[in-house]
Amino acid sequence: MKPFKIGDRVSVLYLSKTRGTCLAMNRYVVQTSEHPVYGQKVWVEMPSESARDHIHITPAHPDFINRMDADPISAQTSNTLIANLDWHLAMAAPQSTRPTWPAGWCSARVEEALTEAERAAHAAQAALHLQELRLWRVEFARWKQSVTPKHLRGTL
Repeated sequence: MKPFKIGDRVSVLYLSKTRGTCLAMNRYVVQTSEHPVYGQKVWVEMPSESARDHIHITPAHPDFINRMDADPISAQTSNTLIANLDWHLAMAAPQSTRPTWPAGWCSARVEEALTEAERAAHAAQAALHLQELRLWRVEFARWKQSVTPKHLRGTL
């Protein structure tokens, strides 16, 4: 497994305060360090309902943490396709930003604007994910329903 680095986008298993064991997708790595058994220990920014603090520390093992784009698009599950599609669409939007931690993980998160070239690359990736998701007809219909405003449902 390729080492994780700060800023990597990952999915990670965690314990929720209300729902038990959950999988959080599109989370960011904020710090890494060496681990004697797994090679790395990884700090990940977590959802607010995490039973732990806002930062979760996990060994770099595929049972616990994976890169969101680790698998080729054609091999991704429908849930991963949808999560990646939603993320690429958000990153392709005007004024999109990415989080950075210039003073380390204990410091404040700083949003950095994406360039037009980066936004265009995300738009191209979104198109590839959308094309693959359309092959999964049921999941595509569910995704389309979830992102379509209520007043436009049934017209698209």
